[in-house]
Amino acid sequence: MTRTPTAKVPPVPIAARLGFTAWMLFWIPVVLATQGPQNFWWLCNLAQFILLYSIWTSDRLLVSSQAGTIVVVGAAWTVDLAGALITGSSPFGITTYMFNEDLSIALRATSTYHVWLPVFVVWLCRRQGYDVRGFRLQCGIGTAAILGSWIFGESMRNLNYTIAPFGIEQVWLPQALYIPILCVGTALLLYLPGHFIVKSLADRSGDFPPRA
Repeated sequence: MTRTPTAKVPPVPIAARLGFTAWMLFWIPVVLATQGPQNFWWLCNLAQFILLYSIWTSDRLLVSSQAGTIVVVGAAWTVDLAGALITGSSPFGITTYMFNEDLSIALRATSTYHVWLPVFVVWLCRRQGYDVRGFRLQCGIGTAAILGSWIFGESMRNLNYTIAPFGIEQVWLPQALYIPILCVGTALLLYLPGHFIVKSLADRSGDFPPRA
């Protein structure tokens, strides 16, 4: 059952909070040392910072805002990695860097959160309740992230596909027109499906209020 905004939100267990915090204490220095702070503009990376704040403040709305993005991106990443391991070739080209031996093992290990973080965030939404306002909030957060990555990011990084969607150079539209289309397209193809998927997975009909 989707919780109403007034429903009591149970705190995240301390073990889960400490575990995720420990992960962030590993992840942040590795990314800073190898990729620099610009890498945090990626939607899935930004989501981790928002999630870290959310689990310590029991902010269900913020958790819900990131859940759909985390689940959809994580599923696509995991399927692509599995395909690459089985066939020897990345089906979507998302995880080719995981097989680049020029990159450190520590750096490649930081991407493994795409596998387990969707499970964690769905568990949070089932425990705390999924706030349907999260979709609208994520539209705002995601748009700000895309604009930020376009304005402040180096073009060679192609942050949030602001230069080359899925590695295909964008040469059809002026950037000033492409970026708004990218923002809308990301909302329709990422946030919206993610919203419905997590809403369905987080449904706990007959178990309300949630157990502590």
